[in-house]
Amino acid sequence: MTKIKLLALTAALAVSALVPAAAQAEYWKDPRSTTGAAATCSVSTWDRYVRDQYARITCSLKDTSCDSHSVYIQWWQDGYGKVRLNNTNGCNWTTFPSDTRYNGDGAFSTLKWRVCRDIQRGRDNCSSTVVHYTY
Repeated sequence: MTKIKLLALTAALAVSALVPAAAQAEYWKDPRSTTGAAATCSVSTWDRYVRDQYARITCSLKDTSCDSHSVYIQWWQDGYGKVRLNNTNGCNWTTFPSDTRYNGDGAFSTLKWRVCRDIQRGRDNCSSTVVHYTY
């Protein structure tokens, strides 16, 4: 019985060595807040064949004030446009938005995000920007 288990384990290790895995390269978790909004986001990057081809942000986004202003998270990387993840549910609601990006050119060198409150006909108020360097 032990000999069979050992052979199965050896075979599994040999197969896993041949299959390229998507290894976790980086991981951060940061809280941010601004008037009327609070968020905690984790950002992770991983690769298949070239370092940091994929990046994912996963957040907990809460509307902390009972007003008519929705809240959102903006995230972006150098050279690419901003992605907006919204929470339009209102007073004291928390949503859990996430987004994944693919970079076919190779590495994501810098990833950034912030939490904001959408002010209609006015300038949005946002937290300070969280900056992550992935190289």
